[in-house]
Amino acid sequence: MDFTYLDNLSSAYAESRILHTAVELNIFDAIGDKRASAQEVSLKLHTDERATLLFLNALTALNLLRKEENLFSLTELARKYLLSTSETCYTGMIRFESAMWSVWGDLAGAIRTGKPVRVPDRYQTDREETESFIMAMHHLVSARGDAGYIAGRLCSEGSRSVLDIGSGPGTYPIAIFKKNPDMGITIFDLPGTLEVTRRVLSREGIDRQIQLTAGDYNKDPLPGGFDTVFLSNIIHGEDEEANRALMKKIYYSVNPGGRIIIKDHILNEDLTRPACGAIFSIYMLLTTKGRDYGYHEVRRWLEEAGFVDMTLEELPPPMTSSLVCGRRSA
Repeated sequence: MDFTYLDNLSSAYAESRILHTAVELNIFDAIGDKRASAQEVSLKLHTDERATLLFLNALTALNLLRKEENLFSLTELARKYLLSTSETCYTGMIRFESAMWSVWGDLAGAIRTGKPVRVPDRYQTDREETESFIMAMHHLVSARGDAGYIAGRLCSEGSRSVLDIGSGPGTYPIAIFKKNPDMGITIFDLPGTLEVTRRVLSREGIDRQIQLTAGDYNKDPLPGGFDTVFLSNIIHGEDEEANRALMKKIYYSVNPGGRIIIKDHILNEDLTRPACGAIFSIYMLLTTKGRDYGYHEVRRWLEEAGFVDMTLEELPPPMTSSLVCGRRSA
């Protein structure tokens, strides 16, 4: 690493903001499958022509557009992930991350006080924020391929029933149902979130095939009788005490011989690798009471709850998470 590394690190926000703004302005949808000039794009989006040309040039430099004879078109990367009509559209996550810009702006304050910058309400206070957050998660795991991978694993392991705690939009249950319609699937999540979940399941035509149960896993009893209980990206939003209590509660939701599967960034023992997990802990500092945890911590919670046969598995790229699994004795 040299000066260039440090310089790029300091200025990386510029590239992020260019991408965020392109999505906010609907640049990629405005171009679509055509080749368009800066003038055509500016007229369509009611933007300044000179500024639009500079912006399209920058997006070309970022390999999101191609420029030939002063006409701009989408690269394959943009076509796959940045068109709203794409099945792997990722713009929901980009819009959400853009909305977090002001939160990151007060990182120094969070370091000084140790408290989140925004109220840690799990995005339940404002309905628009709830929808933005839940759909961001949907776009993320759909575009990256997490849901299909996990569904394949669960359906190949012989489980007959699964409880997805904190499922959000139901992305994993949708993928599981498509692979195994006979699987008994229950989603447990907050009431505000389930309003979004119902709409997503309805669009998929399976709103009657998946059971929805409203509740707060920190306060309410969990439904029981499941071969598998699954938690994706839940533990990083909670502190150690809450996670310890949740594991004990989940133990009684799992059938004897059944399993708990936790999908999350799982750090090494000194909590610095993988780098994405250590960095994501700062995101959690800004917005929750949680952080990313090491395998040694998660394993201890599971052992205290009564689980046995714990395993850790790193998931293949582009996924950045790992799976921690435990079993309830038969």
